[in-house]
Order: sequence, then structure tokens, then C-alpha cells
Amino acid sequence: MTGKTRFEQFAPAILEVYHHDKEAFWAAVMAPFLAKDTSMLDWWRHLKVDVRLLAAFKGLDDDARLTLSKFSAPLGFDVTRWKSNRMQYFKDAYPVFAFLVVWMDEQGLSDLIVQFGDILEAGVFAVAGYGILDENVDSNQPSPVEILFANALIAEYELRVLTIFGISPVNLAILHKMRTLFLNAEIREKFVRGKTSPYLLERPQDLGAKGANAVSPFMLCLERLGRVDQIDDYWQVFLLFGAAIQMIDDWQDLESDLAAGHFSYVTLGHEKLIDLKDHKKTVRLLKADKQHMQGTYEKAQEMIHQSRVILTRLGDHYLTRLVSVTELRLNQYFVKELNKT
Repeated sequence: MTGKTRFEQFAPAILEVYHHDKEAFWAAVMAPFLAKDTSMLDWWRHLKVDVRLLAAFKGLDDDARLTLSKFSAPLGFDVTRWKSNRMQYFKDAYPVFAFLVVWMDEQGLSDLIVQFGDILEAGVFAVAGYGILDENVDSNQPSPVEILFANALIAEYELRVLTIFGISPVNLAILHKMRTLFLNAEIREKFVRGKTSPYLLERPQDLGAKGANAVSPFMLCLERLGRVDQIDDYWQVFLLFGAAIQMIDDWQDLESDLAAGHFSYVTLGHEKLIDLKDHKKTVRLLKADKQHMQGTYEKAQEMIHQSRVILTRLGDHYLTRLVSVTELRLNQYFVKELNKT
């Protein structure tokens, strides 16, 4: 692998760990959420896999920064220095790409695995573009330069993925849906900013809309596999378990969301508390309402169940693993929060 970028080394490194012992790979992925049930022997086995997985992820941030610096340099600035370009967005995306590598391998997409360095590099433009755009539209002082540049990054992402996966009506529709899901969610959110929540109690799945760019490569793969008729089902799966993750984030980001005038899904039915204008107190009171928190937990559990039912019908046992990891993360967070006095 000498001379290759970390992006180019990523897929082979992940697959080397995966093929060495598939069950050990999955056990290591799930281990952080099952720590209390893990024996010392299991912990040691997980550690050996973890060390190899960490090596696969090492250096990805450096390649991401270099990619973005080169792209922004002709315009006279370095986007990696912007506060709106949060590296945490990239760290959150890398595990999704690791799952994508494994899934592609199990689907026999060896030609795309060879190009995975390019897929990962394209993903950097999506993560940065949508992240910078999100940060700016949430800000009380958005930057026109940053908003315009975010759109340039998104355009570059779409050009690159279409170059890799091919231009077709189906692929164009996938990218259009990805972009539209994000924009519609943001428009609804900003239209009622400071007034009410943009969500409906009976539609928690809408929480998953803004993460569409991270999972669109799965849908592009389906077009390559000739399984176009399954694309809508896969979109539903990703929106469901993406919404379950967002439910956790809504609780974790509650204070900062309120400070920005964003009333998230978990504030529904508690509008009178929001009128207190004391965000710290509002968070304490909302989290003290264990029945309300339990209700959001149950909705998230139901979405996990629905996504697993769809994947079982599709016969996709590999993505079911990803849903299971999400479920473990969900259970770990809510059990801890609900047991707090």
C-alpha cells in the first residue's frame, strides 16, 4: 500500500480485518455498547480487532483536510480553518463508510471497492458542504461566503459520485432526493424557528431526513446491482434508523437547540416550558419528565423495529447488523438517562 493515500488504503484495511474473522469484527463493533456484559477474554479479542480498525481510520482526517484545502485554495482561503467546518461531522461519517465497504463486499461490488478511495474523497465534499450549510442556517450571523461555498462543495460531490456510479435517470433521482430531503427539512425548521417544532408527533421518521447524504451511496449501489425496485424501501430503512439516532441527538443537543431558537421533536407537547426562556431549566424539567422521555424512547425503538422488518423482507442480513448497532446505542443512552434520579 506504499504511496497510496489513507483514503485509498481504507477499504482494503477494513476488509482485511473483516475477512480475518467476521464474527469478531461485528463483536468488536458492538462491544462499546455491551461493556458491562463483556468478559475479560472477550475484551481482549475485541481490543485486537479494535487496534486494527483504528489503524484503518488513522489519517483520514488528514486526507480530508488536504482535499478541502486544495479545493478552496484557488478562491483565496482555506475552508479547513472555518469553525463551521466541524471535523466531528467527518468522524461521525467514517463508520458509515466502513459499513458501506463491508456491504459492498458482501454484494459483490468489487469494481466499486477498487474505487473506494474516490468514493470516500467524494464523501468529504458532501459532509463538508452539508455541514457548513447546516451550521450557517442555524447561526444568527450566517456568512454569505460560507453558504455559497457550501453549495459549491455539494455540486462537486454530485459531479464526483455521478462520475463514479454513472449518470442515469435513477442516479440523478437519488441525488435529487438526497438534496431535497435535507433542504425541505431545513426550510421547515427555519420557517417556524423560535415559534414551534417543525415536526409532527405521529411522524418521528422525519427526523432522519438531514442525514440522507451519508447513506445515498447505498442507493447508488442498488442501481448498479439492478435492484432499482428496492431503492424506496432502502430509503425508508435509512430514514427510520437515522431518525432513531437523531432522537438521541435531540436530547443531547437540547440546550444548544433552544438557544438557537430550534424546537426539536423532543419539545413537542412542552411548549409552555419553552416560554420560560431559561434553557438550562427547560432542559432539566424536560429530562425530569421520565414519561415523556420514555415515550420518545419507545418511538425510536419502534422505528428500529420497522427498519429491521423491511430489511428482513429484503433479505439484507448485513445492513441488519448496522440497525442492531444503532439499537444498542439507543438502548445504552436511554437506559442511562431514564435511570438518572
